[in-house]
Amino acid sequence: MKGRLLKDSSPSIPSKSERLREFFRRLARAPSASSEVDALALIEEHMSQVEDELTDLKNDPNQWRVIDRLFPPRPDNRRSVPNHSKIARYRSRGHNTFIGENGAIEIRTLKGDVEFTKKGADGKEVWEQ
Repeated sequence: MKGRLLKDSSPSIPSKSERLREFFRRLARAPSASSEVDALALIEEHMSQVEDELTDLKNDPNQWRVIDRLFPPRPDNRRSVPNHSKIARYRSRGHNTFIGENGAIEIRTLKGDVEFTKKGADGKEVWEQ
């Protein structure tokens, strides 16, 4: 039944919050990125792996409103951060992902609570740019 579009209440599929925790765990263990492009690729790789392994939900980012799948930040949702020219913000359904030009990552809820941070390859966090 691979590739379902709609939400499923099947107890065999972990909840979104459980899958997000697994994504954070894997992202934390991965080598640090050294650029914004590398950080985005790292996020996409690990998020897609988690979703492909733990769900049978179709990977179609254009259907994000109806698929109960986690999707990585999209380039069309990239925004600049005022007074921080070396940081980009990517808006998604439930989070803002901040990525430094050094590859550092910070993921916050829309309320501003920090849920995940990862230093860039240079050892600096997002806001230390």
